[in-house]
Amino acid sequence: MKKLYHILPILLLLIGSQAFAQTPEQQKMIDKALKMRDSIMESLNLEDVQKQADQQQKRVEPDKKSSTKTSPIPTATKSEDKYWKNTLASDKDKKLKNWNKGTADLVFNYAYDSRNDKINYVKVGSIKVDGTIELNPTDKIPVLQPLNNFKNSNNFFDIHNPDAYQYSNEKAGFKLNPYLLVYQNEQQIGILTIGNSAKVTLNLLTPGDLYFGDEGYILSWVYVDEACAIKANENWSGDLSNTGNPIMVETNVVYNLNFNPGWNMVKTEVIGTYEFPNAAEEDRSRYKKHNHTSIASIPNDATYFFRWAIQY
Repeated sequence: MKKLYHILPILLLLIGSQAFAQTPEQQKMIDKALKMRDSIMESLNLEDVQKQADQQQKRVEPDKKSSTKTSPIPTATKSEDKYWKNTLASDKDKKLKNWNKGTADLVFNYAYDSRNDKINYVKVGSIKVDGTIELNPTDKIPVLQPLNNFKNSNNFFDIHNPDAYQYSNEKAGFKLNPYLLVYQNEQQIGILTIGNSAKVTLNLLTPGDLYFGDEGYILSWVYVDEACAIKANENWSGDLSNTGNPIMVETNVVYNLNFNPGWNMVKTEVIGTYEFPNAAEEDRSRYKKHNHTSIASIPNDATYFFRWAIQY
């Protein structure tokens, strides 16, 4: 800066003499001086601005220190995983790990007795003292609903147009549950679901989570009194938001169910996922396809999930 201030008077003297007649050489010097002046004045102005800013910052900083208190960084708390809360899962030997409840009955509920305030059910299996699961449904279900009532009682709520259902022997008696109740001393202590995903086996039992896109499958138990079938294939597009902020998706839902008289099983698969990472937890994902098919036996990769009754 000092050097600039020493040069500036000389330049001004040269520039001031341009009002008089000048030789070409003098004019060149004056032109050069004008350019240097402009450059120097620009530099001086920028430095002045910077000085003013620095002085202003120095005045502000003490005020900030005196008026602003430093807030501690909040400690993050790990939220409990709802899919494993009060939940036990089986190993490859169909045995619940860490089971310590003694023996328990696995039952299929079919009606509610309002007069006696109790659930009517039949026993379909048991959990042994060591957590081993045994299933052998043989009893008949005494109270059934017509097959064509499925459009009003479908637990998955994934067909939007009831006319999409096609029934064979629509008056056949029918009952479907995607879970078994676990009873001990005539009291329900939990539920048992079968599938290959802790998320899917809970999502498809939870009204607000039915449309989540976590992939996997859940098995349902079905009893019918006559041979019958349910078919449907619906392509749908629209809003599946739980929060009021629209999330538009396209879904395909297929039912290809053929039942023999007695006990049957249905495999419900969630295939494909729409991810919404910036949405609220209730809208974090949506399924692309649900595929419902009849199966003859429990798949080899299936896991048994026991959830304590405290959740329900």
